[in-house]
Amino acid sequence: MIITVTLNPAIDHTLVLPKFVAGDTIRVKSVRSDPGGKGINVSRVIHELGGESLAMGFAPGGLGR
Repeated sequence: MIITVTLNPAIDHTLVLPKFVAGDTIRVKSVRSDPGGKGINVSRVIHELGGESLAMGFAPGGLGR
């Protein structure tokens, strides 16, 4: 098992667009929010490759308060 530590985790917001045309109005199909940060992303890749990992870090409330 690989343990990753993320000292500064983030929330990644992803907007899914059906198409993108430069200069046109952008319409969002869906929005996704996922945990992120280097250690968390590494744990995610290890899991996708069939490995075992444990992601650890800090989880403050609100805006880090």
